[in-house]
Amino acid sequence: MTSTRRSWSFRTRLTALIAAVFVAGGTALLVVQYLLVQGLFEDAIGSITSCVDDRGVTVVAGADSELDCQTMSDGWGTDPGPAPSADEDYAVIVEQTTLLSEDVLSGLLLWSIVTLLVFTGLAVAAASWLSRRSFARIGQITTTTQQITRNDLHQRLDLPGPADEIKELGDTIDTMLDRLQASFTQQERFITNASHELRTPLTTTRTSLEIPLEQGEIPEHLVPAVRRALEANQRSEELIAALLALARTTRAEPSTRAARRTQLTPIITESLAQHQQDIEDRHLTVTTELVGTSAPTTDEALLALAIENLVDNAIQHNVDRGAVHIVTGEDDAQVWIEVANDGPPLSSEEAAQLVEPFNRGPHTRTTAGGRSLGLGLTLVQNIADSIGATLTLTPGTDGGLVARLSCPPAT
Repeated sequence: MTSTRRSWSFRTRLTALIAAVFVAGGTALLVVQYLLVQGLFEDAIGSITSCVDDRGVTVVAGADSELDCQTMSDGWGTDPGPAPSADEDYAVIVEQTTLLSEDVLSGLLLWSIVTLLVFTGLAVAAASWLSRRSFARIGQITTTTQQITRNDLHQRLDLPGPADEIKELGDTIDTMLDRLQASFTQQERFITNASHELRTPLTTTRTSLEIPLEQGEIPEHLVPAVRRALEANQRSEELIAALLALARTTRAEPSTRAARRTQLTPIITESLAQHQQDIEDRHLTVTTELVGTSAPTTDEALLALAIENLVDNAIQHNVDRGAVHIVTGEDDAQVWIEVANDGPPLSSEEAAQLVEPFNRGPHTRTTAGGRSLGLGLTLVQNIADSIGATLTLTPGTDGGLVARLSCPPAT
């Protein structure tokens, strides 16, 4: 079972690591200090109890005891009372020094704990400041990179600051963006130029075949071959037109014009009328639930092209005597159009991959007769990116595909 618990971010882990190092160092320092003070007290007690009094009583041999011994001898010599016994002297000295050391050590332990707690708070604050300062420029890289899309590859990070590893990372990303922009530009230019160059010879070929066919100059046994050549020629022209549309939508940048409300019902009705012959030929059942919804968009032509391709996809990728269901709706968050069609079952992965160019699904060749170009949903995805909409593809409950184009509300 996969855990859904979210792990700490790298910045949080770095903060915890720095704070832990500081706290561990402070703890070690306080422990060493406590042990040193405890050892010094033990040495002092040993020195005090090593004195030899003026009556010749020796207790314990010690090291540096000359001053203390002199002080105790003077004290005993001036005391008018009876001189204490050696055992009493020893007991009093040991008890007093022991109590003194215990009192100091307990106080030292308490203040060490308080100091450690304060030091822990300061360590966490310092670690958080250090990690935030270290990741500020990385956060700038992340924010700017997230804003760069296919439609605005001209943006660059241009990261300021010293020439360190982080600036080197930013410069590397800028270099990668340069290569990506050059690659996309070259690809789009090639598609456009190739498509324009191919249209002329295809038009010439179609005309050269249609004229003798209509005039009856082609032998009867060659007519089927000529018609197949015309169908292949038509398919090539449709492919070129789709590639040109794809290149145009790929280059399309988000418009700065104010969004206008565009009625969806006339667009859907017009698209169904254009495909009426295909609907009748395949005996499809088309049902609609159009509530007069209008979508805010800055480019009505692109929105109409997206809806037309959704309808065309639902018809071409359907089964004979299947159904097409079109629904529009609006709520506080978005305006949407949903187009569903019948067909073989699809997995969620297969449905998501249908936006890839020339991906016609695993069953298209048998259901659509090979007429599909595999660019319809790619066009819709590109248009959705350009107008700020969202395309969602999900498998139908009983097979087929449900495609929803959601437009954000007008601002």
